[in-house]
Amino acid sequence: MRNKTDFSSRIGVRAVTAGVMTSTAFMFLALSLIAALGLWNFNLNELPTIGAPFWIAVSIAWVFSLYFAGLVASLCFRPQNNLEGMLNAIAACCASYLFCIFGFLFFAPGALETLLISSSPQFFLRAFLGNLLAFALGIYGGVVGVHFEQRSIESFKEKRKYVHT
Repeated sequence: MRNKTDFSSRIGVRAVTAGVMTSTAFMFLALSLIAALGLWNFNLNELPTIGAPFWIAVSIAWVFSLYFAGLVASLCFRPQNNLEGMLNAIAACCASYLFCIFGFLFFAPGALETLLISSSPQFFLRAFLGNLLAFALGIYGGVVGVHFEQRSIESFKEKRKYVHT
C-alpha cells in the first residue's frame, strides 16, 4: 500500500524542469513580442523608468507563462489525481519564480535595487496581486493537465478495448 504522505513519488524533477523551461521560453517569446511592439528594447537598466503598458504586457505574459508551466509539468508527470497534478504545478511555478529572480539578480542587480527603492506601495500591491493570479492560474494549469491526461488515458483504453475484441 502506498503511503499517502510520501511526497517523493508525487513530484517529478523532469516534469518540474519541463515546466520551468516552458515558462522561460514563453516569457522570452513574450518579451520579444513586447520589444517588437516598441514597448521595450531589452535594456534591463531601463526597467525602473518604463511606463505602465510595458508592465501590463509583462504581467499578462507572466500569467500565461505560469499557466503553461503548470500544464506542462502536470502533463509530463502523468498524474493519477488532482493532488499530484497540483503538486507538480506548484513546484514548477515556484521553480519558475526562483529562476526568474536569480536570473534578474544575475543580469540586472542595479536595476532591481533601483526598482525596489523607487517603487510606490501601489506598485507592490499590483505586483503581489498579479503574481497571486499567475500562481493560481499555474495551479489551475496543473489541474487542466490532470484532466487532459485522464481523458487521453480513457480514450486509449477505449481504443485498446475495441482492438482486442
